[in-house]
Amino acid sequence: MTKLQRFQQLEKMAENACDQAGRELSEAQDKHSKEQDQLNQLTGFFDEYRERFNTQGATGMNARQLSDFRTFFSQLDNAIESQRQVMVDMGAKVVERQALWIEKHQRTSSLSQALENVKKDQLTQRNKREQKEVDDRSGLTAKEGWR
Repeated sequence: MTKLQRFQQLEKMAENACDQAGRELSEAQDKHSKEQDQLNQLTGFFDEYRERFNTQGATGMNARQLSDFRTFFSQLDNAIESQRQVMVDMGAKVVERQALWIEKHQRTSSLSQALENVKKDQLTQRNKREQKEVDDRSGLTAKEGWR
């Protein structure tokens, strides 16, 4: 296997790893967005029921209704806090996946540049060989012409 082939193989592997990291980042961002939507929905419910509580509280409510509202608010508050923790965790995962993708992308770029350098070096070497062959042939022809 030539040096060029090895670099091409490494570049291909790096591109695959970069693509995979990109897909994982995209999935993490999608999950983060869905979890954010769920948090927004929960806070919307909380605001809606708080408005109901305020409206019913202004007209009066019995102890059972008050207890039901308190229980529901407690459960909803727990769900919101739990969802906020999920958002923190998902945010960290997105940051982690983004850093991984950046690392893979930089590696791919470095390997691509190295591959280009190898190609340039091989082209330069080939051009030198060809020029030497031309010079050698010209030298032989010139020497033969002197006879």
